[in-house]
Amino acid sequence: MTFPDLIICAADDVANFDSHSVTHIIAIRNPGSPFVCPDWFKGPFIKLNFGDVVSEKDAQACKTLPPTLEQIRDAVSFTATAFSSPSSKLLIFCDYGASRSPALAYVILAAYAGPGREAECLERIVSIRPEAVPNALVVRIGDAFLQRDGALLSPYQNYVKAFFNDPNWCP
Repeated sequence: MTFPDLIICAADDVANFDSHSVTHIIAIRNPGSPFVCPDWFKGPFIKLNFGDVVSEKDAQACKTLPPTLEQIRDAVSFTATAFSSPSSKLLIFCDYGASRSPALAYVILAAYAGPGREAECLERIVSIRPEAVPNALVVRIGDAFLQRDGALLSPYQNYVKAFFNDPNWCP
């Protein structure tokens, strides 16, 4: 299967992609953080506001907002439209490009690829962003939204356990 063209990066790196023919952008920012669309970009974009948290309780403790099912739905819908064109190229970023954006990219690719391809989708995300440790809450919400009954969680949990070299680690 050929995956859509996808870039995952940190907010500070967005300017480096001005010559990469980006057609769509998803920005994940902390609530209250400004987002100014790059001067070089003229296409469609969405901004999602949620913190890098693992639960609603964590969000309350950190005085931020957790990701929502509606945000995941909006991102999947946005990319379904984007990926309908073979020439599309999606840039997705968060503060560091390590947690929220790789997690959302994983959900987006899983939606695109369809059931049974979750491990392949996660491998693709890690090949794009090797330092990724996708946000567990985004993955859980994405699994629920896509009605995968844990299919997104299994490869994710195996990856994170290997990443941290801890067989007992559980997100």
